[in-house]
Amino acid sequence: MMLTLVLTACGKSSGQSSTGDKITTFKHAEKVARGKTVTFYGFGGDEQANKWVDQVVAPAMKKKYDITVKRVPMDIDNILNKLVSIKQSGKSGNIDVIWINGENFYTAKKEGLLYGPFANKVPSFKNLMYTNGHYSKYDFGTPIKGYEVPYGTAQLTFFGRLADFDNRFPDSTQQLLEYAKAHPGKLTYTAPPEFTGSAFVRNVICNIVGYQKVADAPATKEEMYKVIKPGLDYLNELKPYLWKQGKTYPTTTAQLDKMYAAHQINMTYSYSPTHGAAQRDENQFGTDTQPFFFKKGNIANESYLAIANSSKNKNAALLLVNEMTSESAQMKKAEAKYGYALPPFNYSKLTPQNRQKLENLHTEKGVPSDKEMRAHQIPEVQAKKIAIIESLWKEHVLHGDN
Repeated sequence: MMLTLVLTACGKSSGQSSTGDKITTFKHAEKVARGKTVTFYGFGGDEQANKWVDQVVAPAMKKKYDITVKRVPMDIDNILNKLVSIKQSGKSGNIDVIWINGENFYTAKKEGLLYGPFANKVPSFKNLMYTNGHYSKYDFGTPIKGYEVPYGTAQLTFFGRLADFDNRFPDSTQQLLEYAKAHPGKLTYTAPPEFTGSAFVRNVICNIVGYQKVADAPATKEEMYKVIKPGLDYLNELKPYLWKQGKTYPTTTAQLDKMYAAHQINMTYSYSPTHGAAQRDENQFGTDTQPFFFKKGNIANESYLAIANSSKNKNAALLLVNEMTSESAQMKKAEAKYGYALPPFNYSKLTPQNRQKLENLHTEKGVPSDKEMRAHQIPEVQAKKIAIIESLWKEHVLHGDN
């Protein structure tokens, strides 16, 4: 959800802050940050990600740099509001590294809450990632310009049982509609503004009208409606064949998963391509659950790490960002006990052993391969358009017929 932040004293949007220490080089950071405490602010509801920070990242930071990592679980809206208060005070703050992306990055960068550019000073970014790739340059359409470093890979992934789809998963919006008509009540999606349901709606729209048309459309309700109307028309055509005739929708992906596990519906989805593997490990989904994508592509993005402009420990923050995106830490994160999280890496830059380890996930755990995901990717639309699309869905699909 995008926040509207009102600042009493708006400064430059540049990340070159007058508070806290400055970053020059990584080697310099290693010298001056030793012995300090650095904070990591992020969503606290992911138990496996929390364990990974506490059990993998924090010990490594202590051993390598004698730096103590303090993990602070906090929702991103509260983090940004806190950063606004710190900025207005004109003082240094205790927020160092932030887990962020999308609309929140757009807002934070615009309001000068982030430090940068710093990405080119992070060895893991330069040595392991697609430094010139789309997701290193744009976050939901917002130019990154070195103000954050990719942290994890996400892509809207559909999951189903092949037998429920007559041994052929739908690979287009048209095939999905045909299936819904032949199997009324066996499909549904979570209602926007639920994060993943909103992505499903955008995915359908981009598949029908074309991503570029959505990207090029002026960010006004009237102009967006003209462009995305065929997508909204499709969702209205699909509506009467959904669960409960589309008169109501699940509100969370957890509810969607439960309905799928109970065979009430035949498809679920997640922004995590490894979601099916994790659910199978917990005996929530059977081993017959498989991932699939639309031929025209599914929306993909990255989550990122940024440094607060008001941080007084920017050099320690740089070291933490590098450690959290290092090959050693990210490969641990890809293990079962930490949720099979896929790294944001160019696989060709990995050691052969780690490349094979990730490929084993694809072959043994039913996770789509890196090649398959990259062949079926649609970039996220600009952050400022998401709320407009959600509003149009509510007006023309949830409460209307055209």
